[in-house]
Amino acid sequence: MAETLVLHEMAVRAPMTSLRQLVESYERRLILAALARAHGNQRRAAAELGCLPTTLNEKMRRLGLRECDRVPANEADGGVESRVPELIGIA
Repeated sequence: MAETLVLHEMAVRAPMTSLRQLVESYERRLILAALARAHGNQRRAAAELGCLPTTLNEKMRRLGLRECDRVPANEADGGVESRVPELIGIA
C-alpha cells in the first residue's frame, strides 16, 4: 500500500512519458539509424530492420519521417491553398 502511494506521488510530481511515446521515440531512432546506414534506401533499411518496405513506409508516415508528409512552416493555412498553384502549373 505504501509503495502505491509513493508511486502515485511520483507520477503527480513529475510527468511520466507514456509507453506509446517511448516506443515511438525508439522506433524513430531505429528507423533513422537504419536509413543512415542504407544511405536513404528504404528497401535496404527495411531489410535491415526485418520488415517489409511497405511496413517501414507506414511507420515512417505515422512517425512523420517521410519528406512528402512534411508541410513547410510558411504554409500555415493547412498547405492546401498555397500548394494548388504549384500542382496545376500556374505559379
